[in-house]
Amino acid sequence: MISKLIFGEGLPTWALLLEIVLGGAVVIITGSKLTKYADALADRYGLSAGWVGLILLATVTSLPEVVAGGTAVWIGNPDLAFAAIYGSCSFNITIIVLLNALLGGGSVLRLASTSHVLTSSFGALLLGISLFGVVLVTQFGMSVESQLCEIFCAISILVTYVACMRLTHRYETARQLAGESHEPQTDKEVRSSLGLPIIVLSVILVLSAWWLARTGDVLGAHEIEMIGRPLGATFVGAGFIALSTSLPEIATGVAAARLGNLDLALGNIFGSNMFNVFTIPMFKAVSILRGDPLLMAGPSFHVNLNIIAGLLPLILTAITVGGLTYRTQRRLLRRLGIDSFLIAVVYVCGMLLLVAAGNHTNGE
Repeated sequence: MISKLIFGEGLPTWALLLEIVLGGAVVIITGSKLTKYADALADRYGLSAGWVGLILLATVTSLPEVVAGGTAVWIGNPDLAFAAIYGSCSFNITIIVLLNALLGGGSVLRLASTSHVLTSSFGALLLGISLFGVVLVTQFGMSVESQLCEIFCAISILVTYVACMRLTHRYETARQLAGESHEPQTDKEVRSSLGLPIIVLSVILVLSAWWLARTGDVLGAHEIEMIGRPLGATFVGAGFIALSTSLPEIATGVAAARLGNLDLALGNIFGSNMFNVFTIPMFKAVSILRGDPLLMAGPSFHVNLNIIAGLLPLILTAITVGGLTYRTQRRLLRRLGIDSFLIAVVYVCGMLLLVAAGNHTNGE
C-alpha cells in the first residue's frame, strides 16, 4: 500500500513483498510478547493453560485475521477474506510441525491435554458449517434464496461458536474441580501489569493487520514479472496473508514451547481456528453495511478455490484429532511424529493443488 504510493504505476513486485515482510515483522514481535502475559494470567486466576490459550491468546492473535478479512470485504474482495481465513486455519495447524521440530521426541500431541480433542473437533465442525454455506449459496445463484442462505449460515456459525465455547468452559470447570488446574497466584505486581500491555499489543496487531490486508489486495491484482500474471486473491490470501496473520500464533507457540507450556500453545492454535471461522458472520455484517447483497457469490468470489482452501484445514484438523487420540510414539526423521509428518505433507500438497486450480481458473 505504501509502496504503491511511492512507485505509482511502476510498482515493482519486490516492494510489495517487502511491505508484507515488514508488516509481518511487526505482527510477530507484538505477538511474541503476549505469551508472557497469558502465562501470568493463568497463574493469577488458577486457570488451565489450554483454556487461557483458547480464550485470551486465540482472540488476541486472531485480531489480524478479523481486521484483514473485514478490510478485504469492505474493499470488495471477499476472495481474499475467505482465503485468508481458511489459509490461516491451515497454517495454524502446521505450527504443530514446528513445535515438534523444536521439542523433538516424536509426536508432541501425545503430550497434550485431552481437552484439545474437544476444541479441535469444534474447529472442524465450524469449518464444515462454513463450507456447507458456500455450497448452499452456490446452488441458488444471485437470488433472494442465496441471501437467506448466507444469513442462515452466519447465524449458524455464531450460535455454534457460542455453544462450543460454553461446552468447553464446562469441561474446563470439571477439570478444575478434579484438581487439574494450577493454584491462583496472588502477586499484586502481576495483577497490575496485565491489562495495559495486552490492550496496547492488540491495537498494534489491528493496525498491522489492516496494513497487510490493503497490501495483499494490491499484490493479488499486481502482475508478477516472472509468471506474467497476477497471483490472484485466493492464493495471496491463503499464502502470504494467512502466513502473515498467523505469525502471532507462531510467536506465542514457540515462546510457550520454550516455557514448557505446550497446552498454552495448542490451546491458542485450536482456539484461533475456531475464532477464525467465527469471523465469517462479521464479514457478512460488513458486506451488508457495504451494500453487497451477497458475500459468498459473484465475480469476486471463486467458489471452487475457496472450497479447496476450506477443505485443507478440515483434513489437517482430522489428522490432528487422530494424533491427539492415538498418541503414537513412533518417529520419522528422528524428531517428528507421524502425525506431524502427515500434516506437513498434506499442507504442501494442498497449497500446490490450490496453485494449480488458480492457474486453471485464471486461464479460463
